[in-house]
Amino acid sequence: MTELRRLDDWRARLAAEMDRQRRDPFAWGQHDCAIGFAAGIVEALTGVDLSEGYRGTYDGPRSAMRVLREAGADSLSAFVGARLPEVLPAFANVGDIGIVAAEGPLDEALCMIDASGLVVMTEQGHGRRPRADLIRAFKVG
Repeated sequence: MTELRRLDDWRARLAAEMDRQRRDPFAWGQHDCAIGFAAGIVEALTGVDLSEGYRGTYDGPRSAMRVLREAGADSLSAFVGARLPEVLPAFANVGDIGIVAAEGPLDEALCMIDASGLVVMTEQGHGRRPRADLIRAFKVG
């Protein structure tokens, strides 16, 4: 598990990262819920790129599952759990990464906890879900 520490200016960096992400369309392996969204948030908050070595190694759900299995994980949440410490969803803070149920080949997706709920990645960009949808949470720094 990677030891992460939030940078002093993490709030400003997070705001800039969320603005940057809004311009990028969804693309498997480049800008999806893991690589572009969650990894971008972690890097903004901590300066550490957890997507290094994974970006561009898959281009769809089947190849994403292959990458997860090759990394020793049978799910997206298991993959994240091997890299970030898990916290109870009730104790997740702004900028932490979470898991929500999702329709689709992986059955789950990454989200970010913010002050008023959850931010998720959609085909059209960022979307919102209520905090009650949070299944698991992982501390970022």
